[in-house]
Amino acid sequence: MLNFGNITLDVFLKDYWQKKPLLIKNAFPNFVSPISAEELAGLSLEDEVESRIVIQKGNQDYELKSGPFDENFYGTLPEQNWTLLVQGMDRLIPDVGTLLEQFDFIPQWRLDDIMISYATTGGNVGPHFDHYDVFLLQAAGKRNWKLTSQDCELSNYIEGVDLRLMERFVVEDDYICETGDLLYVPPKWGHHGVSLTDDCMTWSIGYRTYKGLELWDSFGDYLAENNAFQTLYQDPNWQDSASGEITEGSWQQAKSLLQSALQDEDTLKRWFGRFATQLDQGAAQQLPEPLSEDEQSDIETLIDVLREAEGIVRDPVCRFAYLNEDRNVTLYINSAIWQDFDATPEFLQLLANQRRILQEDLTPHLDHAGNQKLLADLWQLQFFEILDAE
Repeated sequence: MLNFGNITLDVFLKDYWQKKPLLIKNAFPNFVSPISAEELAGLSLEDEVESRIVIQKGNQDYELKSGPFDENFYGTLPEQNWTLLVQGMDRLIPDVGTLLEQFDFIPQWRLDDIMISYATTGGNVGPHFDHYDVFLLQAAGKRNWKLTSQDCELSNYIEGVDLRLMERFVVEDDYICETGDLLYVPPKWGHHGVSLTDDCMTWSIGYRTYKGLELWDSFGDYLAENNAFQTLYQDPNWQDSASGEITEGSWQQAKSLLQSALQDEDTLKRWFGRFATQLDQGAAQQLPEPLSEDEQSDIETLIDVLREAEGIVRDPVCRFAYLNEDRNVTLYINSAIWQDFDATPEFLQLLANQRRILQEDLTPHLDHAGNQKLLADLWQLQFFEILDAE
């Protein structure tokens, strides 16, 4: 896990998470980025990769360009004041995805992705705020970060700019981040990072954000999908009511009916497990191709291979989570309640808790028939990769 410096993890979770920013100097000592600026630019040429370039032309004049880009396009860029951003790098480069293991103090299903930016001197994306938590790892070069808690409202935007930039930005904190430093920024904190070098690379480890309306709509969709919540509305006592009046009793009856759905904890749990593991549209398109019938092997052969392997690693697109109720474990994968084939509760939790399961942790579970069937099912879907022993 990352080095929190002068504070403990407990202090961070209690006093900083979703409350206030924190700069952690040298959180990753001797950090070396596994991807270069040239390789990042190469990815931005590919159709299936989400990429953007932001060019600052004046004080409040920014231009946003969306990829994929042509190789010749980079030759037209100015020497300074531009930034390349590439989304979903943890799904594209395995060595980038391994960094997420350092952040497992927050449940994995809360993570969104890792975005990597490269900036020339002066490069930035403007002063802005987000509605989600983000860790900003300085992977190379230097960046100056300015932060504010003031005026982080939708009304505080510069009009006529491609990006949502804050018009008023009262600096409260001012930091210089060098390689290995980590800056945590909670939701609705304004931040403005400007590159101080021509080799500035910043990794943004972003977390999902859930608006109340999004939860409400998703729960309603789940109820409709499962033909649930068919209870009829019951009228109140209509004594002393006028023919055109919506009485307090009538809307209170509607309120009680809606509240009854929210009191069904079993339904809420099943819905939220699916909601928490749902893939966005881009990720869903990156799911691996299942094995064809000719490529599949029998369970015995698969288990023999796993006994000799270094371990397994989960496909980076897939989202695993579980609910544990008195050792009754329900596994969720990619917004589905997964058939567990009577796998052991310990194994279901292991699959969801660890992206990478090495041989020493995997072997104790390989003799159980239910675990074998589950592994065969996931292998057929290519939801994990087998690590060959060296």
